[in-house]
Amino acid sequence: MNVPAGEEWKQLDETSRAYDPARHAPELEAARARIRRIRCADAEIRVLDRAGRPVAGLPVEIVQTRSAFQWGDQLWGLDTFFRNRFAESDRVRHYTHRFTDCLNSANCLTYWTEAPRNDGPKHMEFQGEDRLDGFGRQVDWALANGLVPKGHPIFWSIPKAYPEWLKRYPMETQWKFIEVRVRNLVSRFRGRVKVWDVINEPMWEAAPKNLPVRHWPHLESEEDILEYVVPVLRWAREEDPDAKYVINDYGMEVDPPGRDLRDAAGRAVTAKRQRDRFTALFRRLAAEGACPDALGMQSHTGGWVDPAAQLAMLDDFASAGVPLHYTEFWASADHLVKAGVDPETAAAMKAEYVGNLITIAFSHPAVEAFYFWGEITHSFGFRSDHNSGGLPTSSNTPTPTYWKVRQLLREEWMTRESLVTDADGCVRFRGFHGDYSMRYPISEGMRAGIPF
Repeated sequence: MNVPAGEEWKQLDETSRAYDPARHAPELEAARARIRRIRCADAEIRVLDRAGRPVAGLPVEIVQTRSAFQWGDQLWGLDTFFRNRFAESDRVRHYTHRFTDCLNSANCLTYWTEAPRNDGPKHMEFQGEDRLDGFGRQVDWALANGLVPKGHPIFWSIPKAYPEWLKRYPMETQWKFIEVRVRNLVSRFRGRVKVWDVINEPMWEAAPKNLPVRHWPHLESEEDILEYVVPVLRWAREEDPDAKYVINDYGMEVDPPGRDLRDAAGRAVTAKRQRDRFTALFRRLAAEGACPDALGMQSHTGGWVDPAAQLAMLDDFASAGVPLHYTEFWASADHLVKAGVDPETAAAMKAEYVGNLITIAFSHPAVEAFYFWGEITHSFGFRSDHNSGGLPTSSNTPTPTYWKVRQLLREEWMTRESLVTDADGCVRFRGFHGDYSMRYPISEGMRAGIPF
């Protein structure tokens, strides 16, 4: 596929918010250099025989088997398969192969409830039912396939995720149900789910006590946010102190095009304003002794962010003083198609953009994990709808975005070295952080058990 260059990119920049990668080549080259500096370490391995003598001249293969950095996507589609009895189907085998061939972590979903139109992974849509087995199947699938399970979300104060039956009780009783939800969910999966989105979207939504008067965008006061974030985080940590807890939010990277958002007081709501409020919340939580383990950036940007702006945003977020997680990234090429780019070329351009964006993310020292929101799973057979999708089969061809991400994650950012031990029996290399295996040929002397 041919990717537009030069004047074509410049024209698209003026008409459709795309950007010319050549213009950002210096930032991308600097990012690649930072990746080698901050994501790699020097290693030395010494090979000795049974008598403790160095083995010189031995050819060895150094193969990285796992990245220390977490790369993942959400499992909404897999949960749909499981609930509709497709668990043993070829479609799930295809899903599993593509997912595990690219990523090393899985965002397992369990909403307390969710909007009925989404048919999402729900825990307790009706009072008294307990449907955590669906979440359990996602976690079991992740662990069985060597993936790190992440849980999403523990608590989300928004009408569509706040059970309707809960609202008939006084607030004091509602809080008892919330505590039970938090404690039961975390304790049931203690030691198996290593990372949780503990609070979802506090910067745009009302606190539980203010849900009846919610007005989106609902910019809650810091005090009202603390009033529910602190106890939820405390309950979760009491049940599993070893897990990592992330507060996760959206709308802080770029301003939505063509929209003039105002709060209840009529003041403009911008991405920068929300970003500043979010980092201030983290600093306040730290002062209260209740800081989460990471700041989650959903990054539902849709339109495209250039590398310099992305780095500036990451520096802003890093001022919160905790590691950063991309939690729900997706991108769109719709603006390219509307500008007259043919779909095949637009798909190639999008792949290049996604590759550049994760390169910048991986190059920033504060970024600790990166999760897509359907971007990878949809690219091997799902529709473009980020919360559901079709049923992939082995005849589906992954999109250019899938292949680009896989090439970076599994090839460019994984270490493989063919080396020969020196006179001291040593090999030295610089490799990406993670797990490794070392392979070497077995000689006749080794087979015979003779010291060599």
